[in-house]
Amino acid sequence: MILALVIVSLAAALAVWVSACTPARHLIVTADRQARGPAASPPLMAPGFGQGAVSSLEDWQARRTALLAALDEHIYGAAPPLARVRLTASTPVDAAAYQGAARIERHALEMTLEDGRTITQTLALVLPANVSGPLPVILVASDCGIDAALGTEVFGAPDAYRHGYCEAGGLLSPVAGFVFGDHVLSPPVGEILARGYALAVWHESDIGPDSPGLHAASLERLGLDPDADGRPGLISLWAWTMSRVADHLAADERLLPNGLVLYGHSRRAKAVLLAAARDRRFAMVLALQPGTGGGALHGDGVGEPVASITQAYPHWFSRRYAEYAADEAALPVDAHHLLALIAPRPVLLGGAWRDTWSDPAGAFRAAQGARPAWALYAADEPWQAQMDAFEPASRLAIHMRGGLHGVRASDWRAILDFADAHRARLEGDAGGQ
Repeated sequence: MILALVIVSLAAALAVWVSACTPARHLIVTADRQARGPAASPPLMAPGFGQGAVSSLEDWQARRTALLAALDEHIYGAAPPLARVRLTASTPVDAAAYQGAARIERHALEMTLEDGRTITQTLALVLPANVSGPLPVILVASDCGIDAALGTEVFGAPDAYRHGYCEAGGLLSPVAGFVFGDHVLSPPVGEILARGYALAVWHESDIGPDSPGLHAASLERLGLDPDADGRPGLISLWAWTMSRVADHLAADERLLPNGLVLYGHSRRAKAVLLAAARDRRFAMVLALQPGTGGGALHGDGVGEPVASITQAYPHWFSRRYAEYAADEAALPVDAHHLLALIAPRPVLLGGAWRDTWSDPAGAFRAAQGARPAWALYAADEPWQAQMDAFEPASRLAIHMRGGLHGVRASDWRAILDFADAHRARLEGDAGGQ
């Protein structure tokens, strides 16, 4: 009887995790539907963003504003208003963390909006010990809180919203780790530090909890009307938060001025791509399995359809995005436009062969469609030409592994190899962005 109860509890917990991570249908989509080679990609520029083909770098840069506005209008919702970021307190919380490999600081940030209202964000900065000189820093938004992401107990349970799978002592965490990988909730901190990267981690729910019932309140705290047609979706709000974190980190002399690296998985991968498209201060993007509304092209009949994602997560995107559920081909912008706006900076797209719900083949096609933007900057060599031949030195690379949705050790090995391959760019001038 006890064993049966345990099995039922584990099954129920896993169901909660799957529904929170992505619709369960992706688990039963078989690999035989996965197109593994490049296909014809749509033109880089959609109608309305300039006359004719892009003729020069200057021509491309002149179209960026209109293209970003179209992405906001049709997919993500507007960016929240600008805010002034101020560090109100910096406290060392562990001077010898990870067996002396790092020190951890707690940074309290206050963000003041144009109308005078303020919101706050707690940030953990993890710095490798005994490393001289300014460092690149990888930015990680956590869904379960800072301690959960860092494997520590120094910050305490957050007051803000957390998913059910975040609860300490629950049955779900080990099951989630087995199914979705050891690093789905936390990065391999020790390996990151050993490679000479700092970490900046925050709890995303401090400003934007991933709950449809709480999204309206999040927008109201920013002085925004949650019922407005152009209101920000959660992906847009998360991208805005990443830029506010960048406002703070850019002033820290211990960090490289061109060393801000964005990491995200799944829904957070969508956000890091959008943040980098909007904000050129982000020097590198690491986006695992970004899927629909992120790195994968629409309308190929393989990945998650707009109808599904907007029904399951109505708070993620602009209201208008759902209008394309019946005709995704009518979208005037797509994933290759989003990727192209990040050029010439390095971008890594991660995928898994059996995770067709995230459509890694669609992401590879989007990368090929975005290549002309890198070429305009003379930054398209070497270029990864095959989906299954990971090329870390490529400015726009894709890493594939076996298995399903999640984050595994092999993903992070590829991430760190990619970051190392472009380390000179992080340590040098960001010219050309």
